[in-house]
Amino acid sequence: MKELFKGIWTLICAIIVSSLVFSIGTLYSLLYSFWLTVSLKKPLAFFKFWWRLLDGFAASLGYMFYHVSVGLDMSWNVNGEVIEDIVTAEENTMFTEKNITVSSSIGKLEIDNKLTKSGQKFSKLLNFFFGQKNHATDSWKYDQAKKEIDKQYFN
Repeated sequence: MKELFKGIWTLICAIIVSSLVFSIGTLYSLLYSFWLTVSLKKPLAFFKFWWRLLDGFAASLGYMFYHVSVGLDMSWNVNGEVIEDIVTAEENTMFTEKNITVSSSIGKLEIDNKLTKSGQKFSKLLNFFFGQKNHATDSWKYDQAKKEIDKQYFN
């Protein structure tokens, strides 16, 4: 539950700061892009400036969408008993654990060689969709490495 409240508080603060940064920043960027065009005497400077700004904003939106997707994936894992029953005969797995994705849960089972035939097919399907050779096992290894870094630097 503390993760929910921390997330809500962080979102509220980010919205407040964003409204300030976007309103002041947009006005400043508009004036700066005109000044840049005049001072450099290059009419295309205006368009290059705004292209970089919009491209960076689009990248930020992509980053947000990606992390919303990961959050959804984590919620699927918490409610993943049905997936667990499809991919393995084991009962003591990472499914239903918080802060872990379905891919990572499958990756742990794959590393432990505890996937059923349908679980192996599911893992191959994940490889296909994500364009990777070992998506699930790499996801598990990535999560473990990230937890180690978080423990070293943030706890």
